[in-house]
Amino acid sequence: MKKSLTYSMLVCLSCLCWAMDANGLKTTELNRKMSEISSLQQNLTGKIAQAVEKKDQLEQKALELKNEIQALNRQFKIASYQLAIQNARIDYNLKLIQLLFGYMSRLNEKIEYFKNGQETLTFFFQQAEDDLLMIRTLNDLETDKLIGQINETLDEYIPETGKPMFDVNDVPLKDTEKIWNEIIHPN
Repeated sequence: MKKSLTYSMLVCLSCLCWAMDANGLKTTELNRKMSEISSLQQNLTGKIAQAVEKKDQLEQKALELKNEIQALNRQFKIASYQLAIQNARIDYNLKLIQLLFGYMSRLNEKIEYFKNGQETLTFFFQQAEDDLLMIRTLNDLETDKLIGQINETLDEYIPETGKPMFDVNDVPLKDTEKIWNEIIHPN
């Protein structure tokens, strides 16, 4: 009976040690994922700031070009778009504005994409924190699903931080006549 009780205690102690080791691995894995999330969030914050700064510069340049078009329109009293594009400077400015609008559109998309990534990562970070608290309370918490979701998100956004903001060959171009009308006849 004494041997049976000692054996049972050893088995229980062995199971407890195994559970503690498993929880230690889960804790380590979650801490590592939280660190990766924090690092990626910093990268995304930098990319957002870079995109916003570039978008602001493009908006300023577009405003300068619009002002020049308006000045030329007043100077030459241009009555229509067809006459406007016969002026080389106006035609050139309209095409530049067209391109700038396309770039700004792509930058806005990228900013929203990165912000969405930050929100998703914040959610997963909070979930990981909650799971860490649960691991300390419960011995058999399943974190594999959360770690898988975190890995999918990291795999999606990490490569994006190293890419250009957008492909200049895939920029939407607004019709220059519409641009002209918006400049000359705002709302």
